[in-house]
Amino acid sequence: MSESDKRRLGITAELFKAIGHPDRLAILEKLAEKPWCVCELAADLELNKSVASKHLSLLHDVGLLETEKKGTQVIYTLVVPCVIEMGKCSYLAILNEKKKRLE
Repeated sequence: MSESDKRRLGITAELFKAIGHPDRLAILEKLAEKPWCVCELAADLELNKSVASKHLSLLHDVGLLETEKKGTQVIYTLVVPCVIEMGKCSYLAILNEKKKRLE
């Protein structure tokens, strides 16, 4: 395996690890609608603000989110919206496969 393949697969593995939590997926879905600050997002998803902040930080670190400071608030924006479509596509494909197995 080439070094570029190893880097690509490593980045992809980091992405899957980062999105591998239901709360982070919910955060990404909300951010696909519009930019949010931590306070509003935590309240909307009924998460503790510090928990939401940690999730957002992880998603930002892998490159899925951008931040913008507005006064004392940090506004998060989803910059890789295709991750939402990947999740929906995967969910539907898996659900369909499970239905086939039950028939």
